Amino acid sequence: MKYPKIINDKLEEINKIIETWNVQINQAEVIKWILQYDNEDLDIAFRIIKNLNVIGFDELQNALSIAFSKLERKSIDKNTKITSKNTLFAGVGEAGKSGSMISYNFRIINELSEENFLDEESLVHIEEGRVENIVLVDDIISSGDQSTKEIIKLRETLIPLGINNFFLLTALGMKSGIKKVEEETGAHVFSAFEYDITDTINSFDSPFYEGLEFESRKRLKSRLEYYGKICNPKAPLGYGNTGGLTVFYYNTPNSTIPHIWGSLNSWIPLFKRTRKINGIDSYFKQFENLQSHKSKDSKKSKELNIFVEGKNDEIFIECLSDFILAETEYKKLNVISLGSVFTSQKLIDNLNKTQSSYIFLIEDFSDIDKNYNTKLIEIYKTIPHVKLKPLGFYFDIISMVDDKEFIGLFQDSLRKESGLIIDRQFLQEFEHRILRRLPPSIRENMVRKLVKNHPSKENINQLVNEIKQAIKK
Repeated sequence: MKYPKIINDKLEEINKIIETWNVQINQAEVIKWILQYDNEDLDIAFRIIKNLNVIGFDELQNALSIAFSKLERKSIDKNTKITSKNTLFAGVGEAGKSGSMISYNFRIINELSEENFLDEESLVHIEEGRVENIVLVDDIISSGDQSTKEIIKLRETLIPLGINNFFLLTALGMKSGIKKVEEETGAHVFSAFEYDITDTINSFDSPFYEGLEFESRKRLKSRLEYYGKICNPKAPLGYGNTGGLTVFYYNTPNSTIPHIWGSLNSWIPLFKRTRKINGIDSYFKQFENLQSHKSKDSKKSKELNIFVEGKNDEIFIECLSDFILAETEYKKLNVISLGSVFTSQKLIDNLNKTQSSYIFLIEDFSDIDKNYNTKLIEIYKTIPHVKLKPLGFYFDIISMVDDKEFIGLFQDSLRKESGLIIDRQFLQEFEHRILRRLPPSIRENMVRKLVKNHPSKENINQLVNEIKQAIKK
């Protein structure tokens, strides 16, 4: 059969595109999919296949190896090196998700023992307190919604059983989704390849719209939404309105535009989505029934868990570990950032069922958010806690002004007629500049330098003493 000229003229280009996809698909299938579009919209179909990010088996292997390398490096930094004795791996998701498929690939590629992957038999290792690390494995983080929900549920249940470190490892990740998971759960996230909105159809700066004037880009996106509503009315640009363009050789994420995988209203998918794969979600009820079998005299009783809300606080308190241990009877300190789990009553209830030693460091919001401060006081009134000032309070700001490495942070304040006034507003701005704007690795090094070279010894000693006194209560 002879194709219409508009298709025939594109055959060579279509074939070249297909050749770059490391998956099994033929020209006829691709053209059948293209011809669903109206003639005036065929350019949409061509742009979609041209910009698809198709991940074949070899690409996935490389990505998972990269992510695992990042994981191992971070685990060493956290003083909890990943070993066969202290770590369990599990796929993310419930039935219909890809976590189990990707975790299988991950195990084979990195030559990990099957015994280190969560199953019915491994639950006893959690109860006996042998597991320190949970590593969740998935193919992609898109919005981050699913991973965030699952990790919060896991942390509420498993932290009281002695599991302090939660890692999420993926082949691909959207930067916005990675940030959401890290901020709301306190978990450490590693994606081999990180993408942003310009890698989707949602940004008019995306290569997807290359060669078009602004008004034409708006029209093209409008037509994309039209076709998306045909094949997937509830989310015409994919889950979370992500507008993704990713396909894996075994499955297509639901954050990818449904034009690729949708099948409603007789739409013919280019790459289908698979179903019925079990992940860690199937174990949640069993986790709820687990109880710690650790004795009071166990090695774990020599450990102190300090819970903080954010990553910045975690980095800072880790820098003070030696000071805190020197003032207490404990041999090991675990500093755990909880994200939104920090105010979880379920976590606190589960902690109270254990014999573990712990304390919460809560940020002092008394002068800026009285409602939130009242909420914190109510939650922690019966459990060990210490109020934490803004991090700048624990550094010698005056000595930093004379340090060439940090002087730039204070230029605006020094230019004011009033000079450098170290008040609450200044300390918050200081923390924002020196911590929140920096990438995690640089941020961590910066805090370590500050603790070493510019500590406010009086304020740090006061904090350590408050922690010591709160533990004794």
